Amino acid sequence: MSLAFDRPLFQTMFTRRTRRFPQGGTLPSRRAGLQYKSEEKTVPLTELETAILCFSSSGITGVTVEEIRHLLGHLTVIGRTAASPCASLTMHLFFTNDEGVFYYNAASTEEIIPRERVRIRSVEDREKILLDYRQNVVKLKEGRIDIPREAIGSAFESMVSLPGTTLFIPIADTTREYINLLFTGLAQFRWQLWDEVEDRPAGVDKWIGSGLLNGPVMTIAQYEAMLPWLCNLEAGMAMQNLSLAATAMGLGSFMMHTIDLMTVMKALGMRFEEPKAKSYPRAMVNPVGIDGVLEGHCPPYRNPERAVMEIADIKWGDRGIYTKKGYNLPVPEFYNEIVEATKAFCSYIYENYGRMPKYENAMFIPILAQIHHLDIGFYEKYFPEYLAEVDRNHMAVWHSAGSWDNQ
Repeated sequence: MSLAFDRPLFQTMFTRRTRRFPQGGTLPSRRAGLQYKSEEKTVPLTELETAILCFSSSGITGVTVEEIRHLLGHLTVIGRTAASPCASLTMHLFFTNDEGVFYYNAASTEEIIPRERVRIRSVEDREKILLDYRQNVVKLKEGRIDIPREAIGSAFESMVSLPGTTLFIPIADTTREYINLLFTGLAQFRWQLWDEVEDRPAGVDKWIGSGLLNGPVMTIAQYEAMLPWLCNLEAGMAMQNLSLAATAMGLGSFMMHTIDLMTVMKALGMRFEEPKAKSYPRAMVNPVGIDGVLEGHCPPYRNPERAVMEIADIKWGDRGIYTKKGYNLPVPEFYNEIVEATKAFCSYIYENYGRMPKYENAMFIPILAQIHHLDIGFYEKYFPEYLAEVDRNHMAVWHSAGSWDNQ
């Protein structure tokens, strides 16, 4: 029986539902007549189940097609199961269960342009999913992430982060795309970067004066408003894949914003940078990264100039993807000026406003997803129409000897 890999996409989409009630869950109120206390033993996700879920959201499938190697191009050539603007890979996947807190780090490769252009062609390649998981997962600490129950929305408090459940935490690093999008915008649209508060060029006077930046005015606020949209897009697609994979496997999935996300970041060990003295009124602390694990291209990990040069080097540095060792594309004649203008803008932001980005956070959590085993008794009683064969047979298929062979 191969209920997961052979299940048609459209059938999975037809039956995808947010199914929140896990083994061990409780509905303490009589809301809509659904009061219920689970009598089923909690069973955590297996390594195999977790590996497939991680792969579905951010697993590497091969090399990007790269039809558009124009201007300053992409940041990587890594193709993943969910699209990433400019292949910047801004989304980083963390998860927590009864065993600990983990980082699924599938963003890197030793080869500049991987020789294996298509890694996953069919079900026959599925062994790579488990191999990648074992290679890429980093355990950050023992035990489930400590989220106080009062930080969870009251409507779902009795179902979230219970024993046996796995909470997936996508963290968006806006700083890579903050710099990369500047390269592209300055090169293609020649934005005149502008400080809307001081009503003056935002550090790029020289290039506006020379005529290089002769396009539309782009204020700091307008520019930074694009970042959450881009990063939310990537995380949203990844979490939709996660939900579809859970449905195909007969698992419950639950997307939410119903937790104090700052509390989650603090529990993960996120570093928060205080705004400098010259910053604007009511400037908030900036979550900038997790020391030694995920460090933003911004202070205190990197000063603005170094951050910009590191992104530039990914393109035309010694091992850049557009050098002779990669796609061997000529350096645009204005490339160095674009890099210098980007440095000037980023330095202006930090020197004048004490944080980078100015308004948006360097790191943020766009959404959370919990995956768990369904309490079949609850759904049989109240929503039998939302149970399929794959749900009722899940334990027999996935939690028996040779379960990988069953898939």
